[in-house]
Amino acid sequence: MLLANIHNRIKESAKVKNTPKWERKPREYIQERLYIRTKDKRVVPLTFNPIQGMYWADKTLRDVILKPRQLGFSTLTLARFFEAVINEENVTAVVVAHDADSTQKLFQTVQLMYERLPEAKKEQLNNGRNRPKYGNRKEFFFAGNNSRIYVGTAGSSSFGRGQTINYLLCSEVAFWPNPEELMTGLLQAVPFDGEIVLESTANGVGNYYYQMYTDGKGGRTNWRSHFYAWHQHPEYQLPLKEGETLTFDEDELAGIATYGWTPEQVKWRRWKISEMPEEDGITREDRFKQEYPANDDEAFLNTGTPVYNAKVVIPRKQALEERYKAVKPVRGTFVFNYENEKILPESIKFVADPRGPLTIYEQPQRGYPYVIGGDIAEGGHDLSCGQVRNNVTWNQAAVWHWRLDTDLYAKQMYCLGMYYNQALIGVETNFDLHPVKELDRLGYPNQYTREVPDTFTGQIRKAYGFHTDTVTRPLIVSKHVTLARERIDTFNDVTTLSEMLTFVRNKVGKPEAMAGKHDDTIMADAICQEIRHQQRMYVIEEAPPPVKKLGDRLGVKKKAV
Repeated sequence: MLLANIHNRIKESAKVKNTPKWERKPREYIQERLYIRTKDKRVVPLTFNPIQGMYWADKTLRDVILKPRQLGFSTLTLARFFEAVINEENVTAVVVAHDADSTQKLFQTVQLMYERLPEAKKEQLNNGRNRPKYGNRKEFFFAGNNSRIYVGTAGSSSFGRGQTINYLLCSEVAFWPNPEELMTGLLQAVPFDGEIVLESTANGVGNYYYQMYTDGKGGRTNWRSHFYAWHQHPEYQLPLKEGETLTFDEDELAGIATYGWTPEQVKWRRWKISEMPEEDGITREDRFKQEYPANDDEAFLNTGTPVYNAKVVIPRKQALEERYKAVKPVRGTFVFNYENEKILPESIKFVADPRGPLTIYEQPQRGYPYVIGGDIAEGGHDLSCGQVRNNVTWNQAAVWHWRLDTDLYAKQMYCLGMYYNQALIGVETNFDLHPVKELDRLGYPNQYTREVPDTFTGQIRKAYGFHTDTVTRPLIVSKHVTLARERIDTFNDVTTLSEMLTFVRNKVGKPEAMAGKHDDTIMADAICQEIRHQQRMYVIEEAPPPVKKLGDRLGVKKKAV
């Protein structure tokens, strides 16, 4: 009996040793064993379309995918990660959608893939049981290999906190409510050899997704950016009738010359454009370019609700970025001697510092007048800013941008104004009066003044600084938008241009910075433009005489603030 048992064990060992080792082939496995529901409501194996095949060959561990609608990238990535979960041990896959409806649809896709698995495979995954263990309604946990897959909604769960994520799909990232904050936790949870896919259609420029895509495209990060155009999808064409010929317009001829559009593709494009909704300011063709872009610039520039004209801002920003790679602008700060609670004007010096708060694009020119608009950080969220412009050429000469206590900010503005030929300074007074009071106390000779009705006497008095309200804010923003559209060549600061790309209209149409973004450089520059009429607009050979303080100009002893 003992010899028989030993003999059987030897036979079993030999059988195991001689059994060919299973070779995992994810693409073949997906196309043979994972099922999806098609647009015409059929359930079929997931067969790669040409664009999915192109991406499969080019994928990396860190991918950003920009795509037209309905090319199947979320479904393909779901299948890729689901295959890993059912065929690897101890892995976790997380899928994050932008809203609850999309979350439900993605989870239903996972459910269908599981339900169509062979029964033997299900039993293997569940330790002999025919049903998996569920952690919640949007999760599959497989006890057989200790692997799981979650599907959730951006912002509704703390994905990534306290866990390791091996596979991460972030769907429609451009539409997430607060992507910077959400992605911080998610990305920290993925190890170096984990796989991450960010996929989305475009939603305007300047936001988190736009930055991730452009940084990857420009080689500034270890992410790889992928774009796929509508005309690369073989389904997007309509057959011509017998004897049918098309006469092409200018845009169609350009597409034929650039991308090789066929008549069948042009016919499909015309049909699709005819179905697009038309709104004020957005044509059917513009809407088509949103949904089915031919290139990545077209995708970004025709989406979102930007206040500024991105088609003007982006080329200027890109040109400056290239210029500054070769010759960086001078950066630094001001130092000075402080005696008897006053700054000694003759002691002011600019000290170069590559991390300094002041960036200089034009050194002060003798006899030229300058204007400075100031914006104060509110509640510590934004940075304080001072925008300097040449009041003859209107060239953006310098930008001071930093987080600093308001009294120290006022001292830097004093130095900045004196450095630029006693520039006219107008600082916003909504949040804090301290800077204009401090400039006055220091004896700065050229502050912007405004007329203010006295609520007690009804008389008009003069006050320092610029006040933004429901009347002045839309006005100065509108004027600044016009300036950017007509004189984009006067803008030299990349940060200002970047803020312009994330300055959008909210749900009620009010212009404001996107969530998590800032508008301090915009507001400072808009104030600068609005107050320039109080500064001369011509060049003089000699330095201008000192401007009298406000109280002296009014013939009163008490200073107005």
